[in-house]
Amino acid sequence: MKKWTIAAGAMMVASVLMMGCGKEEAQPVEIVEGVDKCDICHMEVANNQHATEIVLKDGKALKFDDIGCMYRWTNENGTEQVDVQFVRDYLSKEWVKSDQASYAYDESYKTPMGYGVYSFKEKTAAEVFVQEQQTGKVMSAQDLSNHSWESSMKKHKEEHGGGHNGDGQSGTHGANADANGSHTPSAETQGKHN
Repeated sequence: MKKWTIAAGAMMVASVLMMGCGKEEAQPVEIVEGVDKCDICHMEVANNQHATEIVLKDGKALKFDDIGCMYRWTNENGTEQVDVQFVRDYLSKEWVKSDQASYAYDESYKTPMGYGVYSFKEKTAAEVFVQEQQTGKVMSAQDLSNHSWESSMKKHKEEHGGGHNGDGQSGTHGANADANGSHTPSAETQGKHN
């Protein structure tokens, strides 16, 4: 009788723990270079510190080559279907939930689509980065939700004219796009501050 009571008690504790766990927390999905395309600009997503992701409530992962593209997607589609958003720490490339990260912004910062926002796991790292650059400002996730998200490339095209490339799309998508539309980070972007 005593063994049965202990076994029944253990099963009850296990069931309560399993009920409390509920749904597994969404995790970022691996970036496959040369295959994955940005869900906004359709450029290749590099497996670097600029990659971002949205995991939808249905489990589908959307991938972006620049944090500005991720914010454009949420501005266009809303957040009702979003489970979690991930950004990468600029220094370590570690995935971080976007609402827990800190950010450094300046129009002069080089990013794949020219939005000029770098993400950091720790606020102090963002502060040190801005201080080292002697330009820019530290922002929170809340600040980003009110950010204008204007690409420096868009401004450049407006000021200097942007051509069309035969397929009806404006010019190249960013300073780092090659003739095939592939998108790779520049040596300056990739090597700077790693």
